[in-house]
Amino acid sequence: MRRDRLSAFARIRIFLAISSLAFLAGLFCARGLAQEKALPPNLRNPLPTVALKDGRTIHNVIIVSFGSSAVMAKWEGGRGTLGYDLLPDEIRNAALQLRREASQSTNPKDTGQARVEQVTQVPKSMTLTAARHGFSTHLLRLESIGERPDRPPPRVLDLVSYPGPLGPMAAYVSSSPNDGKRRPAIIWLVGGSSNSISSVAWTPASPDNDQSASGFRRAGIIMMYPSLRGGNNSPGYHEKFFGEVDDVIAAANYLSQLNYVDTQRIYLGGHSTGGTLALLVAESSNQFHAVYSLGPVGDMLAYEQDALPFDASNSNECRLRSPALWLDSIHVPTFVFEGTESPSNIGQLRTMAQLNRNPLVKFREVSGGTHFTIVAQLVREIAQQIQSDNGQ
Repeated sequence: MRRDRLSAFARIRIFLAISSLAFLAGLFCARGLAQEKALPPNLRNPLPTVALKDGRTIHNVIIVSFGSSAVMAKWEGGRGTLGYDLLPDEIRNAALQLRREASQSTNPKDTGQARVEQVTQVPKSMTLTAARHGFSTHLLRLESIGERPDRPPPRVLDLVSYPGPLGPMAAYVSSSPNDGKRRPAIIWLVGGSSNSISSVAWTPASPDNDQSASGFRRAGIIMMYPSLRGGNNSPGYHEKFFGEVDDVIAAANYLSQLNYVDTQRIYLGGHSTGGTLALLVAESSNQFHAVYSLGPVGDMLAYEQDALPFDASNSNECRLRSPALWLDSIHVPTFVFEGTESPSNIGQLRTMAQLNRNPLVKFREVSGGTHFTIVAQLVREIAQQIQSDNGQ
């Protein structure tokens, strides 16, 4: 009887041990399944379908870059920025993790990341010109230079006045060769934030940082350097990539009236802020034979607020100045360049290249170059292309 009782206790203990093992095994299995289900989505690949928290569903989503409060993305039928608060939780968490990893290893301004605040969707059918129509920028600061431009050396450049939208604007233009021939011409937009022209246009500079683009003149190409609103003694105030678009278009109209300029071969180029403005002009006008943008920024929020005279928290102010969102509006061959080495806006170029769907827009990374060293080299290359271009 005692042996049977012991056997019964032994059986109970064995049963309890087996039950405990089964429970633990099930618990570990459940944890494993939960972890497997919790694996974050791979945002390096296109997302077939994303159900946003505002009720929209978008398809074939490619996330291009990660800002502090939004991602820049393209999807079937649109592109723009999506706030983290709109993303499904698992996608939002994965995006924030990738952003943290990127911010630990790189400078956000060099990777195309931006601090975008609101959703900005740009339909395929919307052009920059249509989006700008009726919009008036609101400036927080009224900035202008109020100084006459330096006088250029004779027979190299002439100081002229062209009729801008706000009144007479200063510019340097190549002197007439007086040979009766019409030559190709390029408007060159210098970098910096003053909207002004100066002796930089003719002062010799190191090939590592020659922002004069004087290689075009040496190649026999007519050049025009326009002062823009708020620059030098030109009327108006700095608008930073808004009204300046209209100033450049007015400068092109002036250049086309010179009897030594081939009106079928007028080009546009610029470096840094000038490159950004050149892209916005290309998105607003088809009057140039080709456009060359060196080292531009695609998203206006790559700039700090203190560098902008307008309210950067206003999404309309920013999106109408961000060329990355309007590449479909370009109708002339446009070439965008940047060096791969720091200092550089290479991340901005790569972001735009990923967003781009326009075959007329080409992007080129200049290996080993920086934001400044690429200028002289590319000016020589572009000048050769312009001279060999027969206008067809």
